[in-house]
Amino acid sequence: MSDENDEARAILALCDGDKLKAFEKVEAQLAVLVLRTQVMLSLSGIVITVTGFSGRAIADTGALARGCIASGLTLVLAAAACAMWGVLRLKWLTQMLRDDVLETLRTAIQIRNHKSRFLRAATALFIAGFSLYVAAVAQLLVK
Repeated sequence: MSDENDEARAILALCDGDKLKAFEKVEAQLAVLVLRTQVMLSLSGIVITVTGFSGRAIADTGALARGCIASGLTLVLAAAACAMWGVLRLKWLTQMLRDDVLETLRTAIQIRNHKSRFLRAATALFIAGFSLYVAAVAQLLVK
């Protein structure tokens, strides 16, 4: 889609002009973003928990392992913060209802796109952080 206006029209057409069904389509997309964010937060929690149990042993492997685990953990926490701030902040779609259904859909799509950008950034941070974390664990295993 070229922009939110075209997508709003396409969603409404897909739903045969049913305003509620169109609204629910975008609402379902927002729910997917929240679900994916929750998965990332769960994975972040696992990384933090494992660090609590074995972080010291990994850090004792050497300076490189210490740097990898510290920066990896920092990036994982940054990913969690980015996801929470950008995706999980709550604003109800029903607060944005307008008389014009296309305006309502356009606003909901803009919110979805904004949250999607935050989730993409959080995913990139998480992958980088988790990679560093795994590199630190690998150093422990080959020692």
